[in-house]
Amino acid sequence: MKAIRRRNIAFAAFTGFGILLGVMLLVFGGATSELQAQIFLTSVMIASAISAGFWIRECRKMKIARLIAENPILHIRTAVVSDIPGEAAQPEDIENEDIENIEVFVSYFGILLDTKIIKFNQDGIRLKAVEIGDDFISFTYGTEKWMQNTRLLRAPIDPATMDEISERFRYETGITPTFVSGRKQ
Repeated sequence: MKAIRRRNIAFAAFTGFGILLGVMLLVFGGATSELQAQIFLTSVMIASAISAGFWIRECRKMKIARLIAENPILHIRTAVVSDIPGEAAQPEDIENEDIENIEVFVSYFGILLDTKIIKFNQDGIRLKAVEIGDDFISFTYGTEKWMQNTRLLRAPIDPATMDEISERFRYETGITPTFVSGRKQ
């Protein structure tokens, strides 16, 4: 969510700078009748309008991300992504590498995977099924015309916590999770 916030601020700053530059060119640029000044002013205004469009899109994305993060059903704290070449990494190798921790929030409104947002129960996209395995949670969602499945790998969770998560899914979404891989419902 921090990356979404940073992009939001960057687009806002660029839009503000472009509008300020355009206004200053109009007010102080007595040579606006010259062709080069008009082309520059037009370019600045077009760039500002495009930046404003991206800023509006990021504001909407930030709103949805905040909605998901503030109403979590499940919060997976560390999905570790590491670029270690070769075979399976040893723990001491992982400590020396740059590791990116990705927070995953799952709520009634969707899934927030760091900067990626998967919406459901909005814009006609509905959550259809939840499968919980020993080391994953799988979500099936979509509209009447298309379906998609997203699988999140996670660390093992004790049975009592798993039952609590299952009950929260049932209460919040109306979907009863299906347990797979040797777990009974």
